[in-house]
Amino acid sequence: MPPEIKNLPPANKLASLNNKEIIIDSAKITGKLLKESGFNLNFAPVLDIKRFDDGHPIGDRCYGKTKEEVTEYAIPVMKELQNQGIVSVIKHFPGHGATKQDSHALLPVINSNIKNLQNEDMYPFEHAINQGADAILVSHLLIPKITGIYPASLSRKFITTYLRKKYKFRGLVITDDLKMKAIKLIYGADLAVEKAFKAGNDIIVFRFNHSEETRILDKILFLVKKGKIKEYQINRSVKRIIRIKEKYNISDESVEGVSDINNLNNRIEEIRSLF
Repeated sequence: MPPEIKNLPPANKLASLNNKEIIIDSAKITGKLLKESGFNLNFAPVLDIKRFDDGHPIGDRCYGKTKEEVTEYAIPVMKELQNQGIVSVIKHFPGHGATKQDSHALLPVINSNIKNLQNEDMYPFEHAINQGADAILVSHLLIPKITGIYPASLSRKFITTYLRKKYKFRGLVITDDLKMKAIKLIYGADLAVEKAFKAGNDIIVFRFNHSEETRILDKILFLVKKGKIKEYQINRSVKRIIRIKEKYNISDESVEGVSDINNLNNRIEEIRSLF
């Protein structure tokens, strides 16, 4: 946001108030700012459980230290963003709070079995799906007992078995950024994008330079023509994207910008004054 607009407190501070109405009001302000600024999607809220002190990659984005707290506070944020016409992308499935390692720098490992993950870290995601989640970001988390040698974001078995089949999720599956060192240093840009497609992701996030992006897009087209990436799979993802666009009436029309900045700043300042 431009400097004229004040910042809202982070998720952990808002949750510390134990006041759901304030959390929902913050999400309403965020949604309004995004919508009037021309955005239609927000990679939020975080549904990870806070288990570690400061310095953890999820940091102040967590809504609680238990699955119940996260579910109670984060899901209303998701629903309010949706109410404001913003596609809410919940993250980082299946739960970055289960490891202290940072996927920006290396590939985190979660030494847990599926039963424990489902009972704890995946619990808020299951509830969010049941309450209408539109999109889920899958994180670069290696779970050897479940995903084998691949991180969750590149594991077709994991995405299909748990998101699509067990939780019956029909929305968008989106990768975390493939430029993160957890992926790029191990797979390289080309192989990472190829595996992300084959894993069943609908949208792939990769912030490479322009020449790399052009080369990778050409390679994807080549792989489709060779049958190594199935065209029906891409078509299925496109249909999911179109459904979301239709649901939120997303178009190329320009916006006029944020209206009544003073009023929004006053509301933000009221929330900030609580700390």
